[in-house]
Amino acid sequence: MARNRKGQFIIIAAMLLSIMIVSVSTVIYGTVTYYRQERWEEYVTIVDSIKAASCNLLQVGLANYTQTENPNATRDYFNRWIRDVRNAYPAFGINVGYALANRAYSAYEISSINYNLGLARSWGQLTSYSASNATVSIDVASVGLTGYNFSSHVFLKMNIRDAIWYTKSSKRYVSIYLSVDKEGPAPVLNLQASNFPDVKLGGVSQVFSVKRYYSSEYSNFIYEIKISWDGPLAPSSAEVTLLDNRGIKTVSYTDSVLQNSD
Repeated sequence: MARNRKGQFIIIAAMLLSIMIVSVSTVIYGTVTYYRQERWEEYVTIVDSIKAASCNLLQVGLANYTQTENPNATRDYFNRWIRDVRNAYPAFGINVGYALANRAYSAYEISSINYNLGLARSWGQLTSYSASNATVSIDVASVGLTGYNFSSHVFLKMNIRDAIWYTKSSKRYVSIYLSVDKEGPAPVLNLQASNFPDVKLGGVSQVFSVKRYYSSEYSNFIYEIKISWDGPLAPSSAEVTLLDNRGIKTVSYTDSVLQNSD
């Protein structure tokens, strides 16, 4: 009987030990998995933040370039930013690199956008644009993430669809019809009169009003800039300067102002 009791004790002890091992293993596995998940989510947040920051840098650099004509604007911003990123996350082993576009690309219905140090612009035409383009690479040594890269683009395009001098009304006027797009491409819908700092007819700055609506004729959202014009002849040209809400500038021009006397 004593041997039977001893055997039962050994069996019960073995069962209890097995239960303890399974329980401890479950707790350890759950803790490690939770830790890894939390850490990985932190890495993903950092990468997303770097993506957003790189796009913001391109916007600021392009705004600086279009307003000051500084060709090194984007490069200077990126160099300072990369140093700040390394200092901000020293324990993660994060290394960020970048490459500014330095060749011609076709995008946004433009056949050839000629970038230099990540910047490009074409002004003084019916269709004008300003653009920036960079590729950013990210390595995170602490999780073995290497070779991850993505491209960021910023773009603004303005197109003079028509410039018409209306003479039938007693109050004769010129209307300039514009479409404005940004990267996507997507129409820019939130512009006000203050976003057009200068509108010229025949090289002379004018007082004007602006309204926006969808035009079935142009199959796009249109900004109509209206200017009183009582001269005997149609103005020789029209020029519109645009400064969008990101601070990016472009200038469109036409030497064709049609007369409409219907």
